[in-house]
Amino acid sequence: MKLPDFEYRAPASLDDALDTLAALGSDAKVLAGGQSLLPTMRYGLARPAVLLDLKRVPMLRGAGSRDGTLSLGAMTTHADLARGARTTPLASLLAAHAEQIAFPAVRTQGTVGGSLVHADPAGDWPLLFSALDATVELRSLRGRREAALRDFIQGPLTTAIEIDELLTAVTLDADNAGLTAWGRAKLMHRAGEYATTSAVALRRASGRWSCWIMAPSTGPRALQGCAALLDAGHPDAAQLMRQAMDEVVQLLPGEPAAAHHRHAANLLRAIEQAREHHHD
Repeated sequence: MKLPDFEYRAPASLDDALDTLAALGSDAKVLAGGQSLLPTMRYGLARPAVLLDLKRVPMLRGAGSRDGTLSLGAMTTHADLARGARTTPLASLLAAHAEQIAFPAVRTQGTVGGSLVHADPAGDWPLLFSALDATVELRSLRGRREAALRDFIQGPLTTAIEIDELLTAVTLDADNAGLTAWGRAKLMHRAGEYATTSAVALRRASGRWSCWIMAPSTGPRALQGCAALLDAGHPDAAQLMRQAMDEVVQLLPGEPAAAHHRHAANLLRAIEQAREHHHD
């Protein structure tokens, strides 16, 4: 299926990209990795007059750290993170998470920023970065602003980005970047497909736990009761399963009992992995 006609532009700087986006408004679509946009164009669901490709903007790709805060450029690919040196618990988590995304061809092209702006409820990065309390950096000719990812993603396929804005980076503060334990679990019908459920369990440098699941119908959801149990001591698997089931039923009332059990059991897998492979 062919793409519709469009004008292709690839600005070489962030300023050029913002100028172009401000001038074109709704006539332009930003091309990050293209893993979601191009298929929608092939099916006629999106017909932008101009595609604004960001791959030539060097400042949008790669990672940097300052005063314990980690910043990931929006054009950093899944493959970049999967290949990264696993020198810290966070780097290991990012690599493990990235290497299970789809197939090599998708990981080579798909980007962190593209995934967050697309906000697919079954996406991999919205789950992990929500669990990590990430902040996104947004830029336009009007200036720069930051937003907590939990506020930025407003629902399935819906974000708070303005028409003249680019998501330029994802940042994690020192507490969220300084993990001491992590676990993740993902269930798929077949390798490379979207997950039917995913879960992440994290213990931060402060000792606080976070427990999150992803449901394809709703996107990321925090299980605060499970995290509170872990913060309070060393609950056994039966206690955690009861708490997880109670929370999942409340968070996802429209899903069948089998799905509730799948989400809860998968979270327990992530928690057990975190407790077995801590990094104190």
